[in-house]
Amino acid sequence: MKKLVASLLTAASIFTFSAACLADAESPAVYLNGQQMTFEAAPFMENDRTLVPMRAIFEAVKSTIQWDEDTNTVIGVKEKNGETNFVTLQIGSVTAFLNSSPVTLDVPPVLVNDRTFVPLRFVVESLGEKVEWDDATQSVLITTTD
Repeated sequence: MKKLVASLLTAASIFTFSAACLADAESPAVYLNGQQMTFEAAPFMENDRTLVPMRAIFEAVKSTIQWDEDTNTVIGVKEKNGETNFVTLQIGSVTAFLNSSPVTLDVPPVLVNDRTFVPLRFVVESLGEKVEWDDATQSVLITTTD
């Protein structure tokens, strides 16, 4: 019986360690103008799309953010080059809005541990900035012009 318990504990430890390593391996690095960003909650991949904490990415690209708790909707606003862009996303919906025009997302925004995660590329490009994916390093490279 002791051997069985010891074997199960060993197996559980290996599984936990493997899962933690896998989670880290799936967490892409995000760089803003060459500087690696840090997040309170790690970005993750969903259907080949990078999702990041909502507030961190909106603030990183110098936009304002509003949260409507009743509808689980986020609105980001950024003025750039004399234009104002509005980005609206709702938790669980693949339909987002860019300046009132509907856009179909590959993945919807999601809640994970009471944090809202949004598709990075859609948010950043909609607010007028550049996004690239570095496959070799599994990294997202954001370039802003302000």
